[in-house]
Amino acid sequence: MFPAPDRFPNELFSGVVSCSYYTERLRGVKNFLKMDQKQKSRAPETTRKADKYWVPIVVKTIDLLDCFGTEEECLTLEEVVQRTGIPHTTAYRILHTLLSRDYLRQSGRVYRLNRLRKRLKVGFANLSKHIALAVEIEQSLKRATAAGGIDLLVWDNDRNAETAIRNAEAMTKKNVDIGMEFQLFEHVAPVIADIFSRSGIPLISVVNPHHGTVYFGVDNYRAGFSAGMALAEYASKHWGGQPDAVLLLESPQAGRTVQSRLIGVLRGIEERLGALPGDSVQHLDGGGDKATSRSAVKSFLRRRPHDKVLIAGINDESAIGAVEALQQANLVGDVAVVGHGGSADIIEIISDAGSPCIGTVSFRAELYGPGLVSIVVPTLQGRSATPVHYIAHEFLGKQPLPQRRRNRL
Repeated sequence: MFPAPDRFPNELFSGVVSCSYYTERLRGVKNFLKMDQKQKSRAPETTRKADKYWVPIVVKTIDLLDCFGTEEECLTLEEVVQRTGIPHTTAYRILHTLLSRDYLRQSGRVYRLNRLRKRLKVGFANLSKHIALAVEIEQSLKRATAAGGIDLLVWDNDRNAETAIRNAEAMTKKNVDIGMEFQLFEHVAPVIADIFSRSGIPLISVVNPHHGTVYFGVDNYRAGFSAGMALAEYASKHWGGQPDAVLLLESPQAGRTVQSRLIGVLRGIEERLGALPGDSVQHLDGGGDKATSRSAVKSFLRRRPHDKVLIAGINDESAIGAVEALQQANLVGDVAVVGHGGSADIIEIISDAGSPCIGTVSFRAELYGPGLVSIVVPTLQGRSATPVHYIAHEFLGKQPLPQRRRNRL
C-alpha cells in the first residue's frame, strides 16, 4: 500500500512527487490506522461473540493482576487504570474484591500482590544428615510441607560454619519465601541473619537461636533443668545423693544459649542435692559430637576411674560418645549419663537395661514439621504472635519408656 520506509521521506520532500500523490498516500495511512484501531476496539466484542464461555470481568481481573510487574511492586488505583485501561469504577471494584479475598494487600493508597496466594517455597538448611535429631526434624518438615502444599528446598550445613554461610547465600538466590536455619556455630549466626535480612527474606532459626530471627525449638535452659533433676534423682537413689563428680560435656562453639542447657543441668542437680563443691564440677569440651566426647570422657576416666559420676551431654551425640567411652573402659556401674535431643539412636541405648545412659530430654522432633509450617504464614505476614516458639520437651527415662517412643525403634 505504501512506499518502503526508506523511500518515503525522499518521495515526500524531493519535489518530484506531486501534491496529489502525497495527499493520496497520506489519506491511505490515516485510513489504515483507523481500520487497525477499529479492529482492536472490536477484538473483545468479536471474542465474546465467537466464544460463548468468554467472561469479560474475569479477563479484566486477570489483566489487573498481571499489571503488577513483581510481587513487591506497589500501585495506586490511578496507576492500575492507566496500565490496564479498565474503567476507574470497575478497577476499584475489582481491587476491593481481590483485597477481600486476600489476593492483594493494601497499604494506604497503594496495592501489591499477596505472595501467600501462590504456592509457597520454603528453604531449610539442616545441621547435618549424619545427626539423628536433624534427620528426624527434616523428615517431619518434609511430611508437613507436603501435606500443606508447600515446596521445600533442603541444604546440608554438614556441621560446618562456612558451609552454613554458603547455603544461606544459595537459599536467598533461590528466592525462597522464607528460610529455616539449623546450624551450630554462634559466631556465624549474625552473618547468616544479615544475609537473609538484606534479601528481605524472613528467617526462622531452629533449635539454636539466631539473634534477630524468629526462634522455634525447646527452651534450652528448662530442658537442661529436666535432665539435671533426673541425674539428681539417680544420685539420691543409688549414692545417697553424694556424687563424686558432675561431668558437663559442652560445645562452646554452639554459643551461650545452647550452653544454657548445661547451666540448667547444674541448677537442676543442685535443686535436689544442694550446692555442689566447686571442684566436683568438670567442664569438658565434647564438641557436640561422638568422637570428641568419647575422647574427653576417656581422658577423664584415666584420671578418676573409681568415681561416682553424673554425666550430661549437650546433645545426644555427646551422651552416646560418653557411653561408648564407659563401655570401652568397662566402667558402667557407677556412672549415669543423660543426653539432649531424643533421637532414635539414644532411645535404643536407653532401652538397654545395662546401659549407663539413664535418659534423654526429648526435643519432640516429630512436632517440628507441623509447628514450623503453622508459623510460616504469620511470619510472612509480619504478624507472628511472638519471636519465640517453644516446643514442649519431655524427659525419657528407662522406666517407663513411652510406647510411642519405642515404636520408633
